[in-house]
Amino acid sequence: MSSRVPCRLAALVSSPDEARRALEAGADYVLAPSRRERSGVGVPDRLREETEQTLFAIAADEALPAEPRRVRRVEAPADPASLAQEGAPILLLDPGRPLLRAFSLETLARHVAACRSAGVECWFAGALELPDIARLIVLHPDALVVEGFDDTALADARRMLNVVEAPAHDAPTDLIRMTNFVLPARVGAYGFERERTQRLRFSVEAAVRRSSTGVPRAMGDVYSYDIVMDAARRLCERGHTDLVETLAEELAGELLIDPRVAEVRVCVEKLDLGPEAVGIEIRRKRTALA
Repeated sequence: MSSRVPCRLAALVSSPDEARRALEAGADYVLAPSRRERSGVGVPDRLREETEQTLFAIAADEALPAEPRRVRRVEAPADPASLAQEGAPILLLDPGRPLLRAFSLETLARHVAACRSAGVECWFAGALELPDIARLIVLHPDALVVEGFDDTALADARRMLNVVEAPAHDAPTDLIRMTNFVLPARVGAYGFERERTQRLRFSVEAAVRRSSTGVPRAMGDVYSYDIVMDAARRLCERGHTDLVETLAEELAGELLIDPRVAEVRVCVEKLDLGPEAVGIEIRRKRTALA
């Protein structure tokens, strides 16, 4: 596994009791508003500001910074470098509506990269639900911020954010399937193919080892098929690619990053060149990439 610090879990709270419950349920941080008319939840008066764009993150773990950390909230991807110069070490992207409806995964991935380059922590919020967590952690943000989660949901979110260890080789294996997922893309080596989008059909079968042997009861017990669809969408958003073979290899490699995925079959087909479909199918194993 990568040595990257795991994604943290933060809870937006409005009272000391809510903060206490969130920390006991597994949140790494509670986020407190800085405005004086609302509870500061442990934010010293000297740090409070009359602005809705500043929050303060209070850590639960003694290994994390004890002083409340200043968090700058923005509604759309901004220039992290300029905000860092203004004293914003943490940038919270919160569009005020569901994050994954406001922005594509590729847009969010570019925002994470820009924050990394500027030395700014990248946090995500925006009406997040439990299924969103599996989709967002593949982008490696520094923290995800949830609001209104009860103790059970917070505990499940905590499990989902824990570093995923490679399951045992004899662990139960599931076959995750995505069949006939059609997306517009710019692909092809001919000149006429560079002038327009065409339909690509993706079909994927992934052999996924389970982390637990029991009957799955919650999102933390399973591998989300949304991860497969998101990976295909992101490839199609990155611009022109000459070969469908390139897309197939990149999709396989993206999925095999997850240590739970042992093997993948990826089929990528063009649908607009005359026959019903032309394309490529590949099979790749984790050991082959390693």
